[in-house]
Amino acid sequence: MKSLRRAFLGLLMLGGAAAPAVAGWSEARTKHFIIYSEQRPDDLKAYAERLERFDAIVRFMRKMDDPALTDGGKVTIYVLPNVAAVQRLYGQVGSGVLGFYIPRASGSVAFFASKGTDSERDPTRITPEHVFQHEYMHHLMLSDWKSGISPWLVEGMAEFFGTTEIDRTGAAKIGAPPQTRAYGVRQDIGFNVEQLLSSKPASNAEERESVYGKGWVLTHMMAFDKSRTGQLDKYLRGLERGEKPVEAAKAAFGDLKVLDKDLDKYAVGKFRGMTVSPGPQPAVTIRPLSPGDSAVMNLRIRSERGVDEKGALDIANDARRAAASVAPSPFVYGVLAESEYDAKNYAAAIAATDKALAIDPANVQAMTYKARAMMAQAKADKSKADWAEIRRLLIRANRADTENAEPLWLYYQTFGKAGETPPKSAVDGLIYALALAPQDRALRLDTVRQLLVSDRPEEAGALFGVMVNDPHLPIAQQTVLTSVLAKIKSGDSKGALAMMDEERAKAEKKAAAKG
Repeated sequence: MKSLRRAFLGLLMLGGAAAPAVAGWSEARTKHFIIYSEQRPDDLKAYAERLERFDAIVRFMRKMDDPALTDGGKVTIYVLPNVAAVQRLYGQVGSGVLGFYIPRASGSVAFFASKGTDSERDPTRITPEHVFQHEYMHHLMLSDWKSGISPWLVEGMAEFFGTTEIDRTGAAKIGAPPQTRAYGVRQDIGFNVEQLLSSKPASNAEERESVYGKGWVLTHMMAFDKSRTGQLDKYLRGLERGEKPVEAAKAAFGDLKVLDKDLDKYAVGKFRGMTVSPGPQPAVTIRPLSPGDSAVMNLRIRSERGVDEKGALDIANDARRAAASVAPSPFVYGVLAESEYDAKNYAAAIAATDKALAIDPANVQAMTYKARAMMAQAKADKSKADWAEIRRLLIRANRADTENAEPLWLYYQTFGKAGETPPKSAVDGLIYALALAPQDRALRLDTVRQLLVSDRPEEAGALFGVMVNDPHLPIAQQTVLTSVLAKIKSGDSKGALAMMDEERAKAEKKAAAKG
């Protein structure tokens, strides 16, 4: 298990809808991203290079590992023409949303605009680039973070790196203040320092704002105030040892009343920054999509965003028409399979995956969607369940991409759905799936639950702590998760399991009611 000192960075983002394509789409591939865009090739290349440079800067600054990724571990980014298109896709036009990310075991996806409006280029306003950088920090944090840390540091670090400015040479300026937090910081609203460091859940908008604003100031002060050099590392070591947040803070930072006063002074001073020299030129491969693949791209974007029942039926109808009128390809059949699955047309989804596999027998997306559709059929009619075939299919998918989390997770799920106890190989696969895709909350919950069943409460508690300290959680949900974690830490694994199962049943009932 890696040290918390190296493990406090991550991502979260969002998803959206786009206008009909005017030009053909292109795909850019880099070490960490798969990017789809209608930008000119030179603009797309520059965009992809900038994303890679940001990733490299964060990894360099945080001394993070940089393992090779297969497609399942990369973030897929859909670049939309403008902010209005992002907001239409998100479902809240005029909301101020500039981009969003959806973490998934099948591969996290993000939706961002290629450029903002004139007002969004105002230095006092947040930009699509800053949103991406903030959210990608969360993604990286979860990739290298194995147990929970305080919400102030989660958001403070994301804000700290979120304002990074990268020039045309690739050099980066780090440490600029997030201007949108200025009012909250200068007015000293929300939590005081002790409340902030206690990891107390925010109960209103002002307290939530202080997690971001004061979290940023405290993070910046620990990075640049020489009198406090080493204190953040000491604080994190205390959390690693299991010290309570305030105890760890007092041991590392000293008198918290003095820290509060120092923070107030620091907040109205001149903020220092630093410049990081450009690293090696990022490798970017660009290819134009075929006319047929471009024709279904907007349908894929809508499906990836997530759809309701009516939207699923509309997309499936459009996908059928498109698939019948364009050149066949695994990409086209993949869009069709996903849309038919979302519309609960499972036989049609299987037929589409079979067509994709006839062209590309190693297509992981086709194999996993076929398995999903067969599992859904088995749920509807248990007499027709062929769990052996479903598992063979998922084993094939795993062999085609051993670093893809989804086949491993689905393979584990087949045993529960069949009413069987998962074997050790399936449990080991589940745990490895979470290591590959730690951003997926449902996968994390399944893993925690299995660890409790397997009488491994210490591991379960460490993984669950990540969720409990998530600053984005609604207060009611955070309260429930805190109670579950308390039971885990007290040794009451059965009680924790009962609470988790009760909450899952409520969520499933709520989802079923929505259709």
